[in-house]
Amino acid sequence: MSTRLRRAAEATPGLHRIERPVTDERDSATFSLAYVRTTPGLGDDTQPATAESGPPVLIIPGGPGLASAVPYRALRQKAVRRGLDVIMLEHRGVGLSRSAADGSDLPLEAMRISLVVDDIRAVLDAEGIGRVTVVGSSYGSYVALALAVTLPHRVAGIVLDSPMLEAGKQDVRAWADGLLYDGTLGDETHRRVARKVRDIERDGLLSPEQLSRAVRIVYEFAGMDTLDALLNQIAVGRARTTLATLGRLGQSDTDESLPYYMEFDRVGEIAFRELDFADSDSEAFFDTGASFHEVAKRFSPFSAEPFHLAAALPSLTVPVVALSGDRDLRTPRPVAERIAHLAPRGVLATVPDHGHSALDTHVEALFAAIRLAIARMGAGGGADELHAESPPVVRLEGLSRSGGPSAMLGGAVRAQLAADRLLPRRR
Repeated sequence: MSTRLRRAAEATPGLHRIERPVTDERDSATFSLAYVRTTPGLGDDTQPATAESGPPVLIIPGGPGLASAVPYRALRQKAVRRGLDVIMLEHRGVGLSRSAADGSDLPLEAMRISLVVDDIRAVLDAEGIGRVTVVGSSYGSYVALALAVTLPHRVAGIVLDSPMLEAGKQDVRAWADGLLYDGTLGDETHRRVARKVRDIERDGLLSPEQLSRAVRIVYEFAGMDTLDALLNQIAVGRARTTLATLGRLGQSDTDESLPYYMEFDRVGEIAFRELDFADSDSEAFFDTGASFHEVAKRFSPFSAEPFHLAAALPSLTVPVVALSGDRDLRTPRPVAERIAHLAPRGVLATVPDHGHSALDTHVEALFAAIRLAIARMGAGGGADELHAESPPVVRLEGLSRSGGPSAMLGGAVRAQLAADRLLPRRR
């Protein structure tokens, strides 16, 4: 299977490579960094780029660990039909950029966000690109901002999809607990569901870790109605196979690698050493850091955050669109709101009926955010565009639901719940 996936990755249209130092320019060891550029106008079924398309669009997936060449081929095809000139790097340590020149895996010391930023700079230089619209999703949003504060002259606009701003998960835990456990945030529907979550925990029907994982995944990917149905079926013992599936989903990204799609075993060093993914609070119900405790032992402990992005945001002079789904628990709404406030030309773009990462689940929302950033570039950044206190808020409603690699998950959960209702009852 790995050989077949390798051939598929190697056959990616628009694939290029450049040689990069494994650690820094003083290092004689090198590796082949792969990247993909899909340029409009090169095929019979595409339209040439226009001024309205803006500068080339650099898209940085999340993870860390997501590849680019294979998982986002369909997205690039959609983008090129919209006249977008798209570039995506295969992140160092992942997929086609995994191995050093001698064939060995890149060492953990090669996994640094500063080196990823320099990889991007090298690709832009190789392609002769002056400035880009940089789009980062989840972890990729951190890299996108790091690029903007390191090389501001190379960035014309920024889209931060499900953005993260700093290491640590305190704000994430507080938001998720308030919304779906304590019942102190959200509307009456959220408070009712939060009571059901507390009741199931009190009755000991599931461990807190199992329950919090299931609630988070179903809320984000399938929505409130499906979460309510799940909780009802847990209470009467009719959710056995659904819970087993959700348990596997909660661990698969970090415990198992799927070559050329998701590979965490090298880039996990960034997650733990630089972004503190194992940050934990045993008092929180949604203590997502706890699920990383075992895998974190394979990597260096948290050292220090490589950038102070919140402090740098007020100095950015380009449009910054913070794209946030209403149901995002991993990079929740307060983070996007803060970014939009801190960036002088910031705007908050909210998406109904959507959880985490438009890149992976709602690509029309991502394209809408890119168009918004490009349009704001044309506004010129005059005084009338700078917000004094509250940033503009754009509600991205009425968009068709075409998604990326994870778009089918919500429907799969609903189908599994329906099947569980037909199975014998079991607590």
